[in-house]
Amino acid sequence: MEVKIIRLVSGEEIISNTTINEDTVTLKDAAVLIPSPEGKLLLARWIPYANTESGVIIEKKNIVFMVDPQKELGDHYTSVIVNNLVVPGKKIVDPTGNSNLKLSV
Repeated sequence: MEVKIIRLVSGEEIISNTTINEDTVTLKDAAVLIPSPEGKLLLARWIPYANTESGVIIEKKNIVFMVDPQKELGDHYTSVIVNNLVVPGKKIVDPTGNSNLKLSV
């Protein structure tokens, strides 16, 4: 499994431990990425009301794109979502050069 950011055709952007199969992708420990007006990036568990221990299977036709996260975001996701740690917000470097982007729980 690799940590990936996935945009669904619904517009949701999800970060998760991802396994790519022939026609499907399996998402484990998935969290939705939510940009806030304050320039922060919020992570919230995706479908927290469902039993997703074995993962959520998405058909590839429902995926717009899949990319690797920036290292800081991947590490933050692993700490907060996968390991269930509460970590104070951190700054990460925006690829546009604006370092005002902050991660929040």
